[in-house]
Amino acid sequence: MSRRKFLLTFSCIFLMISFVFYISVVNKTERATKQQKAQIEKQIALDLTLLDLPNELYKHAGNKEAVVAYIDSLNSYLKTSNLKIDNITSGVINDNELRKAQFTSRLATSEGPVIIVFSINEHYFTPKNKMFFLFFLLISLFATVWLKVVESKKSSVNLNKSINPVASMPMPLALIIDLRNKTLSHSYDKEQSVQLANKPLCFYLALVEYCSANSEVTLNHNKNVPDELIELANKYFYRLTELGHTIRKRPNFNNSLEKTLSEIRAGLDDVLNEYPEEKEIYYPPKAYGEGSRSRLHSYGLINIAKGNIEIIGK
Repeated sequence: MSRRKFLLTFSCIFLMISFVFYISVVNKTERATKQQKAQIEKQIALDLTLLDLPNELYKHAGNKEAVVAYIDSLNSYLKTSNLKIDNITSGVINDNELRKAQFTSRLATSEGPVIIVFSINEHYFTPKNKMFFLFFLLISLFATVWLKVVESKKSSVNLNKSINPVASMPMPLALIIDLRNKTLSHSYDKEQSVQLANKPLCFYLALVEYCSANSEVTLNHNKNVPDELIELANKYFYRLTELGHTIRKRPNFNNSLEKTLSEIRAGLDDVLNEYPEEKEIYYPPKAYGEGSRSRLHSYGLINIAKGNIEIIGK
């Protein structure tokens, strides 16, 4: 934070706090003055019978000294207030006779109106209030220093990020099947590839496509491979011929199913050796336990929807 910005921030904070405090003091003072004015008016109304005010109707001059003494007694009660009584009279007072800080209040009596002349001292910056402004200076200075420290730390963090950017999270692993060279690889290291024979390659591609469309299907070893799966495998086999691979004979995908699956697993083991957690997505499950192969086991890719397979040359 530059010096100019520091001073500007400090000034803004101090002025904002001071303004809020000033408004609150003014409002509080005005409320107190209003309450004291009402109390004085009530007290004078109760004491009017005891006051010897002049009365033109009865040609009575009144007792001026007694009225002044009464006013002094009321002002002694108001000595801590901004409000002061200047005069109490039954005569008429014109507005042009009043000073700037004076105002009048009118009491109605049976013998005519009584005018009370008040003056108000709008002095809000008392010694006590000035101490608050000193306190506000300290608060403003502390807040500005704190903001400067926060800004410095933020700038330091941003600088460190620009110098040593945090490495972005790697993209999820993708299994890459290249029909042009009949290989398996993955997106983290495309150079590390494993070549598959025609039959396991075509069958695995068909198995991926079939299980993606039939996520809840059960593929048992003791049953024939579904016709739709066979058709998909043949489709990929014909694609290999279109790509120029020399192929003697179209394989029978119903025969030697376990051998075909073993070759697929071996190829995936080599490709996903460093990523064992990905095997449950791409790996045709093995059979475990006595009788599981004939009754319960399915070699279907039940988690293939969670994976990402890129087929090149499809």
